[in-house]
Amino acid sequence: MKTKNFILLVLAFITAISIVLLSYMYKEHRTIHTEKVDTNTTAIEFYAAFIKDKVVFNAIHLDKAVELQGLITAIASNHIVLDQKISVTLERDPTALKINKKVTIKGRYVGFDDLLEQLKIDQGTVISSQ
Repeated sequence: MKTKNFILLVLAFITAISIVLLSYMYKEHRTIHTEKVDTNTTAIEFYAAFIKDKVVFNAIHLDKAVELQGLITAIASNHIVLDQKISVTLERDPTALKINKKVTIKGRYVGFDDLLEQLKIDQGTVISSQ
C-alpha cells in the first residue's frame, strides 16, 4: 500500500511540474497592436537617438512597442522602409500604401541590421496614412 501511494504521489508531482513548465514555455504570443505604445516619435528622431548612443537606446527600446511617423521610401510584399532608416515588416500586405506618402505605423523594435544599416520593426500595423 505504501508503494502504491508513493507512486501516485510521484506521478502527481511530475504532472504538476510538467504543467508549470509547459505553461511557462508556451505562453500566448504578444499582440503588439493592442499593447500600449512605449515611444511615439518620427522615424528620423528614432534613428538619430539610436546613432547617439546605441547601448542606451537598445536598453530602453528593444522589444518594446513603438509608434513612428515617416515617409515611405520603399515598399515590398509585406515590408516598407521609412525615411531610408527604419525597416518595417507589416502583418498585412501594404497594397494601399504608396512611396513618398506619410504614414504612421505601430510595431515592435527588434534591433539594428548591420548589413542594411537600418533599424528593424516587426509586427507592424498601419495606424494612418496620408
